[in-house]
Amino acid sequence: MSSFFSKGPDYFSLFEKGIEISSRAAQTLKRAFAGDQIDEEEIKQLKAIEHDGDKHVHECAKLISDAFITPIERPDMMNLIAAIEALTDSIDDVGNQVYMMHITEKEEVAGNFVDLISSACTELCSMMRVFKHFKKNQTDIHEISIRVNHIEEEGDTLFISAMRSMYDPAQTQDPIDVMRRQSLYQTLEDSLDCCEDVADIMAHIIIANT
Repeated sequence: MSSFFSKGPDYFSLFEKGIEISSRAAQTLKRAFAGDQIDEEEIKQLKAIEHDGDKHVHECAKLISDAFITPIERPDMMNLIAAIEALTDSIDDVGNQVYMMHITEKEEVAGNFVDLISSACTELCSMMRVFKHFKKNQTDIHEISIRVNHIEEEGDTLFISAMRSMYDPAQTQDPIDVMRRQSLYQTLEDSLDCCEDVADIMAHIIIANT
């Protein structure tokens, strides 16, 4: 009986592949923001990565739907897959903002946001690698989750500081530039929120299954 149930997809490797796609998007974004000028060619690569993410979600949904038995509840699995997809989409949204608003120069706040997103995705990859055996790896997963939460809090602080600076009445700024930066910062901050969402759903799954 056990050999029968051992056959089929390794669902945890599917989760791992999904977060690796998100991390690939984050690293591509980081390369795009590596210099003083945003690398347009790297930004263009985000769309292809986002398509890989979409394809992976459809494959996962089909496998989960067809499965006779799953290691955790189907709704929890789909929630995790959807959260990972939302993270990849959110990074692609940053690329869309850069393209649509003709943003060509990197400035400090955006660069700091990109670094935080990259760090959060790296942590999520580590978290997902030990997630398969979550019952014995609860401490490691909890510690990584806390680090992701701290990164997201850094993003909140960065966003508030950037908004306050932009709307300082003592400064005279181009309104169009303010609109561009506000929209970009909001999109970057949303991406960090998506990172935290993935970690939170994994934590929920652990609580529900232990």
